[in-house]
Amino acid sequence: MATIKRVSPLKPGLRGARNWVTAQVRAANYSRRGFWRFVLGLVLIFAAILFCALWLGGFLPQAKKSTSDFFKNRLMSMGFVVEQVDVLGQGSLSQRDVLRAVGVQPGDYLFDLDLDAAQNRVENITWVERAIVRRLWPDRIVVQVIERKPYAIWQNDGAFQLVDKQGNVISEANLQEHQNLPWIVGVDAPANFEAFKTSLDAHPDIQTRVSSYVYHSTQRWDVLIDNGDMRVKLPAGNPSRALRTLELLQKHQNVLDRAIGSIDLRLDNRITFAPMDSEPA
Repeated sequence: MATIKRVSPLKPGLRGARNWVTAQVRAANYSRRGFWRFVLGLVLIFAAILFCALWLGGFLPQAKKSTSDFFKNRLMSMGFVVEQVDVLGQGSLSQRDVLRAVGVQPGDYLFDLDLDAAQNRVENITWVERAIVRRLWPDRIVVQVIERKPYAIWQNDGAFQLVDKQGNVISEANLQEHQNLPWIVGVDAPANFEAFKTSLDAHPDIQTRVSSYVYHSTQRWDVLIDNGDMRVKLPAGNPSRALRTLELLQKHQNVLDRAIGSIDLRLDNRITFAPMDSEPA
């Protein structure tokens, strides 16, 4: 007698899925852990189906925006809005310029501000050397700035500008407030002045007599004494040696107090003096 074999109407893949679901339901009935695993599995399956439906229908960007707006509105209702912007460390810098660069207003959503972009905008202000922008929950933005310190007044092509120790130009500055700073002249003078001034600081008796500093394309300096009445030409390689020589000349012969137009110290084995009104170029 022939044996009758019962065939499932489900395809093999669907039959496997049915068996998996049956096993998960059975496990959920036996333990709490199995129950939560079953629930989590169903949630993930429905989430995947929903994601695919939104993606295939082209609604994913709109759904993402709606979700983002929902959480944003919830957080704003909880108090995560900008109530105050504190600017720390400004002196010559206008607080209004800092706030404009940060680009945030009271009432804005706290997390809408891109901190890195705001910091870059603040550091682009000419007076700012470095800036830190951070959130202070739940409702404050704090901006800490470190200002550039004027180091010299730079004359170039008839224009005068303030520069800091690194040679960066500080525009929009009031030169009248910084007339006591050293005056430097020359295209590359700002970038090279700090190293030269360090050498000159070791000779305060000479430094107090210097009225301005001229940098040449040959990478050397001239110092003008007593409002330019005398020009001292220094070598490119070792200005410290020449300054020591000048210091000895002043100590023993008072050369800076004589009617001398220029003192040329560019050569190691020779010092050249020129009278006033006949100083060679």
